[in-house]
Amino acid sequence: MAVDPFGMAEHRFRTLQEERRQGVLDARAFRAAVRGLAVVDGEGRSWVLGPEDVPAEPPRRLVCQRCGQHNLTRHTFCVECGAQLNRAGL
Repeated sequence: MAVDPFGMAEHRFRTLQEERRQGVLDARAFRAAVRGLAVVDGEGRSWVLGPEDVPAEPPRRLVCQRCGQHNLTRHTFCVECGAQLNRAGL
C-alpha cells in the first residue's frame, strides 16, 4: 500500500491543532512542530501547512503606491519602503 505523505502531514497538522487548543502545546512549540511537516513532491517542491487555519478568502492586501509592495491590511506603512499606505476603500 502506497504511503500518502500529504495525507500524513495533514493528519499530524490536525493533531497539532487539537493539542494547541487543549493547551498541550504553546504557540511557539506549535509553530515549530508545523514547520517540521514539510512534504517534498515529485518535482522537488516543498509544501508546508500554515500554523493558522487557511481562511476561505485570501487576506486583502494594500499595494504601496511608491514601490508596489503588497502589505497586509493591518499595516499603516509599507514594510518595504516605509511610505504611508493609502487606506481609502478598505
